[in-house]
Parts: sequence; C-alpha cells; structure tokens
Amino acid sequence: MKNSDKVTKKITAAVTETVVEVDKVVDQAEADLDKAIDPVRKKAIKRFPTLFLLVVTFGATAVITGFEQLLFKYDVLLERPWIILAIGIITLVLTGKLYKKLD
Repeated sequence: MKNSDKVTKKITAAVTETVVEVDKVVDQAEADLDKAIDPVRKKAIKRFPTLFLLVVTFGATAVITGFEQLLFKYDVLLERPWIILAIGIITLVLTGKLYKKLD
C-alpha cells in the first residue's frame, strides 16, 4: 500500500469521525431546542388559532396562485389547459405510487 493511500485513509477516517461527532451535537442541540420551544409553540397556537389559520391559508393560496401564474406564462399551456390537467393527473398517480412503495 502506498504512503499516499495510508494518508488518504487516515484523513477519511478523521473526517468521518468528525462528521459523526458534529451530527451527534447537532441532533442533541435540535432535541434541546425542540424541548425548549415546544411549550411556547403550543401556547401560541392555542392563544392565536385564527391567526395561524389565516397564515396557513395565505401560504397555501400564495403557492397555488404563484404556480398558476408560472404555468400561464407559457402560451402552449394557456391555449391547451388539458396539458395542465394531464400533468396534474400524472403527478398524482406517480406520487400515489411512491407513497404506496414507501408505506
């Protein structure tokens, strides 16, 4: 085995060990943060349910409107709405099959 191969293996092992340690620290920090924020989040949702409902509704509407505007930029799709329908149906079928495979 060449000297450079040994060095490469040592570096790879050190980097892998460092990444694993960083991952553990990040996971622990995330768990601690979730534990600290969870009561506040639950209180906020209980205190302001209408506000959260409005924010979620606005977000969903904004995404749908933006997607619609993006699709209508293309004259082909504007003149032939059945293409959008076909793309939508194909997307639903494919995501349904993916969901069944993952379940």
